[in-house]
Amino acid sequence: MSTFVKLTLAGTLVIFAILAAGIYRFNMTNDDIYMVMEDGKVMQYDEAMAQEKAQAQANEVEVVTPLEVKPVANASEVMLKLFSLNTANPFEITLPEGGKSVALTHFIKIKQTEFAMGDYQDGEVKGRVLLDYLRITPLNFDPALEPDTQSNAPIQDDPKMQTMPFVAPFIVTTQGSGAFWYLGLFSLDFEHNNLKHLGSVVLGDRIEVDSIEPVYPFEAPFKIAVTYRDRAPDQPMSESPEIVKTLEVTVSETGITNITQ
Repeated sequence: MSTFVKLTLAGTLVIFAILAAGIYRFNMTNDDIYMVMEDGKVMQYDEAMAQEKAQAQANEVEVVTPLEVKPVANASEVMLKLFSLNTANPFEITLPEGGKSVALTHFIKIKQTEFAMGDYQDGEVKGRVLLDYLRITPLNFDPALEPDTQSNAPIQDDPKMQTMPFVAPFIVTTQGSGAFWYLGLFSLDFEHNNLKHLGSVVLGDRIEVDSIEPVYPFEAPFKIAVTYRDRAPDQPMSESPEIVKTLEVTVSETGITNITQ
């Protein structure tokens, strides 16, 4: 066989080999492709992709957006700060003289003590009310409250469990020089997000309140002891009060009364 024929046959074989390889390459499916996984396991391409997708879905963390608490229009800054109540119902104090209701609207600091404050005008008289909210003292008129076992009514259905009675001192001022302190009795209704001022007793003019404590055992008739410092009758108001006094009052779910001084 001549050299030319041999070269022709060899070239033909090479061409057929290339064509065969191309046909195989372009007819190969995913079933013919294998992947080496991270753990060393060899898997078909489609199976490996399905496993990776399933793993990614299993590792996906669902992000839950918390419900946004929208502020109530004209919400009371005082109710929000003191009781975490997002409500437009104000904290109102009824003036012991005249019976006018004064809404506490903002806060003010006087001699390192912060008060909740509200301005008012009663006729020609202008003044302000300042609540010493750090001395708010909650009251428990039913320390041994139990469910009604006869009616099987749950304790949370009792209206008393929806309210918080408390006492707190406050100051009433006018254009004059007086700053009269009172002890007020209040009831906070959590179900309706409102507050009632049930009554007040006078403590004195420009005094210094030291403590407010329930008289134990705190049983009916419920009593509160207020310790404060006052001045002697002939002592100038410009001097600091130094005479220690204690006032006892009785409180109930509906009112407050001065019993001793």
